[in-house]
Amino acid sequence: MKNVTLSVLVLFITLGLSAQTSFGIKAGLNFDNMKVKDVQLKNNNSTGWHAGVLLNIKLPLGLALQPEVLYSVKSLGWKNYQDSEAKLKYIEVPVNLQWGIDLILLRPFVMASPYFSYLLSVGSSKNKWEGVKEVDYGFGLGIGVDIWKLQVTGKYNWGFGKLGNIQTSDWKVNDSTLQGLQLSVGIRF
Repeated sequence: MKNVTLSVLVLFITLGLSAQTSFGIKAGLNFDNMKVKDVQLKNNNSTGWHAGVLLNIKLPLGLALQPEVLYSVKSLGWKNYQDSEAKLKYIEVPVNLQWGIDLILLRPFVMASPYFSYLLSVGSSKNKWEGVKEVDYGFGLGIGVDIWKLQVTGKYNWGFGKLGNIQTSDWKVNDSTLQGLQLSVGIRF
């Protein structure tokens, strides 16, 4: 097993050294909802945000690998519960696998993105949210375009990890997951 792990590590280092790589920063907006047992709670026009760093590694055949480390604030609130708004603050690590076509200064692409998130804190306006799990993970699909050093992306993320048994003084939710749209703009150096 050690030999396989070492071989994979050497392969990634070799690809990274032989490939064209660029570092960058990125920021954008999150439009998240909580899905509870096939029922969609309507978000109360709450918008979160994210910002962080990226490493873009160009591979053969139009592929690119882009791991990122983001500070992501997911803002949730519901129309029926005015005191239920909360901001979930995560460190999120998506690994975007992109496939696109290079057209001189323009590169449109599609991407698939498994991600892992670690909860840093939960801030609530009035109610205390209890029972939120620290670890979340999921998968995203999206599209984007590289215009010279600028990157614009949009992807939809589906959370697979259960958020936990969330409880406030007014309500309780079991077996919930996060899902939502993420729009981003990045600059590569």
